[in-house]
Amino acid sequence: MLHRLLSRVEAGRFGRALAGLQAGWQWECEVRRADRVEGLVLYGGKRYRVAIEQRGARCVARCGCDDAVARGVLCKHIAFAAMAELAAAAAARSAHRQLEELG
Repeated sequence: MLHRLLSRVEAGRFGRALAGLQAGWQWECEVRRADRVEGLVLYGGKRYRVAIEQRGARCVARCGCDDAVARGVLCKHIAFAAMAELAAAAAARSAHRQLEELG
């Protein structure tokens, strides 16, 4: 779901989300299910609520920022949340493998 969503993000917004990873933006996930993630993107005193969910064959994402609301685009906050979730899942898989190797 998240990989497909990221493939639809415009290149400039994708790049700004990557820059947010480097700048230390935070993702506070409040809901994490196979078909839905929801939480807050936090940086520089700003907070944006992001929800990403699978609805049948479609992946739908929402954010409260002007870019997403007024322009109806997949914004940098949505891209950042998807990247953060993918990174957390990869880290969890990697940590599990490292524990097996130690045993």
